[in-house]
Amino acid sequence: MKKWIAILCAVAMLSLLCLTACGTPAETDEATGTESAATDAEEITIGVFGPLTGTMAIGGTRQQDGISYAIEKINANGGLCDGKYTLNAIFEDTEGNSENAVTIMNKFLYKDEVACTMGSNNSPEVLAILDMLTESGTPHIVPSGVNMAITDSGCQWVFRVTATDVVYSKALLDYAVDTLGDSKIAVIYDTNDYGVGGLNLLKGYMEERGMSFVAEEGYTTGTKDFTASLLKIQSAGADAIILWGNYTEGGQIVRQVKEIGIDADILLSTGATIGNFFELAGETATGCYGVSSGFSPARTDEEAVNFIKEFEEAKGYTPDINVVLAYDAVNVLAQAIENCGSSDRTAIRDALREIQDFHAISGTVSFNENGDGGQDCLLFRITDGTTGETEILAQ
Repeated sequence: MKKWIAILCAVAMLSLLCLTACGTPAETDEATGTESAATDAEEITIGVFGPLTGTMAIGGTRQQDGISYAIEKINANGGLCDGKYTLNAIFEDTEGNSENAVTIMNKFLYKDEVACTMGSNNSPEVLAILDMLTESGTPHIVPSGVNMAITDSGCQWVFRVTATDVVYSKALLDYAVDTLGDSKIAVIYDTNDYGVGGLNLLKGYMEERGMSFVAEEGYTTGTKDFTASLLKIQSAGADAIILWGNYTEGGQIVRQVKEIGIDADILLSTGATIGNFFELAGETATGCYGVSSGFSPARTDEEAVNFIKEFEEAKGYTPDINVVLAYDAVNVLAQAIENCGSSDRTAIRDALREIQDFHAISGTVSFNENGDGGQDCLLFRITDGTTGETEILAQ
């Protein structure tokens, strides 16, 4: 009997030694068959804000889907730093209101104690929280907000994945003048920070060419009837209209341009062709021109085709640029964490500063001294407004 007890004790000790030597095993995700990070991995939390309700909700919910999809894939593949970390996100709804963004950031920074924050697709919300980033020493990644004031602010804690309106505005104007041959150009713009920022950039590029707009018409967010402004543009004899605003008004403006019968090329800012733009504009969007970061559902390369297919299977719809830029933002953050091997805010910020030539779905990301990282710009023409199909003109 004593002999059997001794044998059992020896077996138990051997098993314990094996477990100690091998560590905690990785778990297998039954749905995907891939190994996920060990259960004792440290969780790095990202605080994400943006409009999940209200007129800009589509952009905000697409941002949320892109971020959650990236996190799901990273964690399913074992997490970061050989399983040391997993990622988690807390999503909060700003309702498109900058004051709400400030309240949410206070929660993220001092209650949730997140390692990094992200958002928003609405630039004014980002502008409202920049001082908070500096005061708290928290890195922040902007997936798709394009207002130049974000990175011109001097804040050393903010990074942007998308290219900026400096790139987009010049690309649209150059295409209108040099390719389409337009010479009498009008602009209609939202009078918020995003719209005015685009207007000022466009005016600067026009002045460099010795040109000026034949009409400049501003509108406030939420406007539904643009007849008065469009009649002024028609009276000015414009052969091109550049629309700088968001999709809710953008879709209605395009429809009303066609209903009035204005014969002019229509060129749209990045914010105008996302969300439910095609639902609002319908067939009247056919023939319009747009600009985007380096992703479009019209891309036919293997990387883009595979991403679109896998995302559609996971989320049930075709990803737009808001989805892709948010997805890329998480992967840029993941690379920074891999590089620094830490969840410390300052360490992550410093590692983000060193990101160069990062290959993302939307193109190459290389952060400059201001925190701007997006390099790529894509011009497209809408070939079918009812389905949202486009053709890529230049990349």
